[in-house]
Amino acid sequence: MPGGEFEVRFASGERTRCVIRAGALATLDELASEAGLSGKAALIADERLLSTRHGPALLRYADTRLGRPITRSVSEARKCLPEAEAICEVLAERGLGRDGFVVAVGGGVLTDLAGFAAAIYLRGVPWISVPTTLLAQVDAGLGGKTGANLRAGKNLAGAFHQPRAVVCDPEALSTLPPRELWSGLAEVVKCALLAPKEDAGGVTLLERCEGNLEGAAAGSPEALASLVEACMRLKGRIVATDEREGGARAFLNLGHTVGHAIEAATAYQRFTHGEAVALGLRGALRLSHSRKLLDTPSLQRALDLVARLEIGVDRRLSQGEREAVIAALAHDKKARGGKVRFVLLAGLGGPRVEEVSAEECARAVEASLS
Repeated sequence: MPGGEFEVRFASGERTRCVIRAGALATLDELASEAGLSGKAALIADERLLSTRHGPALLRYADTRLGRPITRSVSEARKCLPEAEAICEVLAERGLGRDGFVVAVGGGVLTDLAGFAAAIYLRGVPWISVPTTLLAQVDAGLGGKTGANLRAGKNLAGAFHQPRAVVCDPEALSTLPPRELWSGLAEVVKCALLAPKEDAGGVTLLERCEGNLEGAAAGSPEALASLVEACMRLKGRIVATDEREGGARAFLNLGHTVGHAIEAATAYQRFTHGEAVALGLRGALRLSHSRKLLDTPSLQRALDLVARLEIGVDRRLSQGEREAVIAALAHDKKARGGKVRFVLLAGLGGPRVEEVSAEECARAVEASLS
């Protein structure tokens, strides 16, 4: 099975070791030691993982480090400050000191929250991110963006706190339902649209996506591992040069401006994050075309790929919900002076950030939901 290891080095001096390896969930102790962490460890895990075939290995690891796992039942609706506070309270009760570290095992919501707790507990303790969903492996697991949602919008509270290591086990994806795989593939498609045309292997990420999308959705370990590594390497190159999103890192928000607004307007209950991003990509691509940044053949190629992403619920929104999406855009953390910063494409593989008027935002929303 494909897999790999590489290191992301940030300008701040921080380093994150990235491991894509089958069976990695059973070797967390070894991987922590290789990352220079040898103190007490608090394992924070999505409680659903303990009922899968990976549960025994996680329980053994937790028992030898700092007692039973700290389990959370999380969702976007519960990705909030009280949840982060609850995790910190348990860390304090368990006596985790400054020489200890956190191991976060689960999807992107869990790793975001646990990483945020690690960032604020004792003003920051080291942590390891172990994303177990496709969405988290290609997006949230790497880059150090931790946080929680506020009522006003998604991820409005948070901190940059780089994990010492990101550990991706392709075997963990075998337990995911089809909807979760498709959700993750939306982020893969986003990366494919961002990725430069040149590729050392002779095949671009976009071409890999076009050739392997349904195979990956069917759970092919080879297809999934290959796409995960390619996306992680792309994101690693971007975040290494822009740790705190002052420039190129914003490109990773392609499709997210409208996507986040759709999630907020539907109370994080209706669409998965990937489904919302898939919808948001449609609006961003159409807006890129209307601004004459993206030619018609490239637009059609991109839309054809996005159209292959399955969305597991009715995508139609009521007029009131559409208005709520537009209102959510006004509260978006990327809004500036009445305009919203959108990531657009000046050709496939050519992302750029532009300010978009309220009228264009409304058109982008309509294009996303049409």
